[in-house]
Amino acid sequence: MRLVRIIQWLGLVMSILISGCTGFVGEDRPGTATSQADRALRLATQIGQSLQATRETGDQQATATAISRQTLLEEAEKWQILISDTFDENRFGWFTGEQEDPALASMTWSIDGGKYRWQGKAASGFVWWVTPKSKAVTDFYLSASIQQNSQPESGEYGLVFRQSSDDDYYLFEVNGSNQYALYLHSVDGWENLIDWTPHPAISEGNPNKLEVIAQGAYFAFRINDAFVADYSDERLSQGAVGLLVGLSNPEEEATWEFDDILLRVP
Repeated sequence: MRLVRIIQWLGLVMSILISGCTGFVGEDRPGTATSQADRALRLATQIGQSLQATRETGDQQATATAISRQTLLEEAEKWQILISDTFDENRFGWFTGEQEDPALASMTWSIDGGKYRWQGKAASGFVWWVTPKSKAVTDFYLSASIQQNSQPESGEYGLVFRQSSDDDYYLFEVNGSNQYALYLHSVDGWENLIDWTPHPAISEGNPNKLEVIAQGAYFAFRINDAFVADYSDERLSQGAVGLLVGLSNPEEEATWEFDDILLRVP
């Protein structure tokens, strides 16, 4: 389709260039129109070749990116396992019980039936994260299977990584509208690194497997085994990993279930 558009556009360019040259035709300059038309054809051909080369370069870059992502994934699959949790028991010190912040939300956490279950009711828009007992990591592979059982569209859930303080962390998440996003939280508040973006890999009403691969300042993101995005940011170089949920509107309620947490490091 792109080639067809290029060819059609080239025909328009040639028509404009040739028409624009007709004003140079005169009795004392026979053959000028033909000469100008030849030059217009050569110019149009050069433009077409340049556009084709640009398209091919873009295709090559996309292919190189795909190969690089796949190579990194294959490397990460060989890294050492720090956490592998199916929640048959609480081996990694995940928080359970109840907490309430009257300004934000009331939350309940439990481990039951092989799931890490969260229940929340919003007092206002909030996000709430929990990290396991584990050391800070730099390069890592992190994945989890997550399902939101009730479906307010504002409901969101995801993976926290490189959390170096209560204020500083990255968040890769999906929402009830089948979109994903990447955020950085700091003392200055939220910064949207990748805006909410729909993707067909996200499953509605079923668990979604989220994955983050971090190597230096480079991050690659997958949902249900499909690469959906990558990003580079060097502001947070290491930190804890964890899980996060959120709601946007007061009085909204939701439940979430986490399973199959896996953390690998080089």
